[in-house]
Amino acid sequence: MEIHYYDSLPSTNTVLLQMSKKGAKAWTVVWTTDQTEGRGYAGNKWKAEKGKNIAVSILITNDLDYEELIFFNQWVCNCLCELLGNYVDDVYVKWPNDLIISNKKVCGVLIETHRSGNHMNIVTGIGLNINQTEFQGLPKAGSLATSSARIYEIAEILSGILTKLKDNYVQIQNKEWDFIRKTYNSKLFLKNKTCSFRIETNEFQGIIRLVDASGLLHVELKNGSIKSFNNKEIELIF
Repeated sequence: MEIHYYDSLPSTNTVLLQMSKKGAKAWTVVWTTDQTEGRGYAGNKWKAEKGKNIAVSILITNDLDYEELIFFNQWVCNCLCELLGNYVDDVYVKWPNDLIISNKKVCGVLIETHRSGNHMNIVTGIGLNINQTEFQGLPKAGSLATSSARIYEIAEILSGILTKLKDNYVQIQNKEWDFIRKTYNSKLFLKNKTCSFRIETNEFQGIIRLVDASGLLHVELKNGSIKSFNNKEIELIF
């Protein structure tokens, strides 16, 4: 791996996307502990305290189709769940790409791509709260530290992320989509539990059943019917 560390960056994904378009090699890594303009999924913002968390982006190049990126996203979440499970208990994935510990969001994944010939260049951005303990104005945010009352070595966590992705990449190479999706569903936050949801201004209750091969969330409604939703079409209230 070719690893680039920066004292501060607006966005690791933005920098690595630019590098990838200029011929950066696969498994090039950009990371910082001070990301000032972090971007989350679907335009959300990722805010983190300087020096206490990780923002890292990894360039992975392969021959995936755009439709297969759903499984790639699930694979990244699975890898992170597996890694963080070495430090704390009960790590879950909140559909589609947030990690939850102790009912708090501790990690988000942002995948951005561009094609070069037959190759898909995938920039995988990971924002992980590690040692931050105060989240003013963000009641749903947490960290490894708030979940376990201990302080972690940031470099150790970073090394673990990169090693886990490398070691498990054979699942992507072999296109083990069924295994990836089943693993993802096994760690799905609030699966098979009655939850509250919001669509625009309307709230309702339903039971999360699974995420299908198209990346849609299946929710069982009060009348027993199953309805599937795209992300941003529905909001989970927790």
